Amino acid sequence: MTTIGFSLELDSGAVTSLAGLPVVAACRHGGAVVFSDGKRLYRIGGDTDDGAPIAARLTLPATDCGQPGPKRLLGLILEGRIDGETAVSAQSSDGSVLEGTAGPVGSEGLPGRTMARLGRGRGEHWQAAIASSARGAFDLGAVTLVALPLDRRLA
Repeated sequence: MTTIGFSLELDSGAVTSLAGLPVVAACRHGGAVVFSDGKRLYRIGGDTDDGAPIAARLTLPATDCGQPGPKRLLGLILEGRIDGETAVSAQSSDGSVLEGTAGPVGSEGLPGRTMARLGRGRGEHWQAAIASSARGAFDLGAVTLVALPLDRRLA
């Protein structure tokens, strides 16, 4: 997974764009999301850009969902707080492209759980993306892919 970020020099106000950051690990620490590129730590935060909504996009690496062989991706479960509607998409190694929506879910201090139901594509590996441009909270604690294994004899 790679990201695009910005670094703000507080003394001068200079902004530097950081593209292609290879995210090695991400976690929640002290109420903030922190990620590392293996050398440095970055804190992710904020809910507006000078009053305008911040578009947030997360693309997960391709996975076999812990199940070898062909499968259908039924949906993505999102846990946390999402104030607006969030677009979810997934693409399989077989070329299926699925789209759905999730949210809003959760409230101040109370995370929730919602599922974005997807279509009927198939594939052995799936890559999912989550995109939100809504004003308000977009605070994910967990993302789970829900897969249904298919009969390997029919593959």
